[in-house]
Amino acid sequence: MSKNISRRRFIAGAGLTAAAAFTPLGPASVFAPTAASAANGRLIPDGKLGTIAYSQRDVPTRLGIAASAALGVAPTMGYLGGPNFPHDPTDLGPLVPLPGGWLELFEFLAKAGFKQIEFAGYGQNANNPGGAAPNPAPGGTTTAASRAAYLAYARTLRGYLDSFGLEAIGNHGFVPNTWNGPGSAGGAMTTEDYNRLQTELEFASILGTPFMGTGNDPTSANNRNIEPWTVAGEKWSALNEISVQQWDIHMYTHNHSPAYNFLQDGPLVTVTQDRITGAPIAPTQVRGESGKRLMQHYLDITDPSLVVIEMDVYWAHVAQHQHRWRYDWNGNRVEDIFDPMAQVAKQTQRYALFHAKDGDATTQADGVGDGYTMIPFGDARSDIDYKKFYRGIGAKGYHNSNYEQDNAPGGNADPGQSLRFSKISAAGMAGLRG
Repeated sequence: MSKNISRRRFIAGAGLTAAAAFTPLGPASVFAPTAASAANGRLIPDGKLGTIAYSQRDVPTRLGIAASAALGVAPTMGYLGGPNFPHDPTDLGPLVPLPGGWLELFEFLAKAGFKQIEFAGYGQNANNPGGAAPNPAPGGTTTAASRAAYLAYARTLRGYLDSFGLEAIGNHGFVPNTWNGPGSAGGAMTTEDYNRLQTELEFASILGTPFMGTGNDPTSANNRNIEPWTVAGEKWSALNEISVQQWDIHMYTHNHSPAYNFLQDGPLVTVTQDRITGAPIAPTQVRGESGKRLMQHYLDITDPSLVVIEMDVYWAHVAQHQHRWRYDWNGNRVEDIFDPMAQVAKQTQRYALFHAKDGDATTQADGVGDGYTMIPFGDARSDIDYKKFYRGIGAKGYHNSNYEQDNAPGGNADPGQSLRFSKISAAGMAGLRG
């Protein structure tokens, strides 16, 4: 990792009067295994038990308990679990006022056992403590006033995190469309993109997060040709040259199942079998595939000291279900099954973050559909062997694991569901031993 001067570490410690009485966990913890992982056999150490707030995205936008009282309106009511919850997930407990906004969400997550927060945007209901997130670039232009307001909001969020002993670990947010490199339009980053990127990096510095990224693949996985993925490597290398060297923050990409499909890196070949079923098809020309996966090419062409990524373990297992056959450079249909554990193990420290998302296997045939449905982490229905995965990837205690469940919010019918699922998942992650 970069040893250059860290504006992030400098700025994170400045101007945080709201958090002066609290000791932040410190960014160094994310780059090294924790002693606790070796001491008690936990596969996800206490200090690296995280969640992405996308799983609880209904909470920041909801009017919270304190804001409801201040406005003289009834709070949102729901179920957070009774005395036997989460051991007994059917013990819903009494109907209670539900947290809303960042401050109340952080308090809830800390009590559930989480220590790290990955943001999926910074917005919340304007009536909650801290107010609405200011627009850093109104009309696409960052001004001195918009930057100042945005960074002030960052200091507020940092104070809230520190109040409950939480650490920001990343964000899925702004990524420039231009960069300094021949693959960029005009060969350089635009002034607007540069100013916005600097503002977002300073915001992340104030939060104290060592990572800032996106919820998307490095480039569109709908195009599996080697050329656009090579350009993506150029882009993310250029972005990290700015973020790491100037701010000591690594910019990362996320993955869904298409990112672990096969790279089209060979000559045009004629195929006569259906890729999934093997049934005869009319002779068809396609580009041959060596067997390398899209994300592996991205890792191969980027600097390990600059570029790290976040694997969504659920979507990696969906890729195992979906992308099982390829056409080799001779046009033959070849079975080539993806192994998420082995993929990480051969370059484990490139995978700085995980989305620890659990899945219940469906009855869909190989290559058909997703093969899994999302469930809370550690749910009894789980068919993803997380114990085997964490035991096999190496560097025990190094990775930063964030619970995610896209279908966690229960809507108006069950507004407390995402918080109950968070409790179940925190317990499941903490209980993973090996």
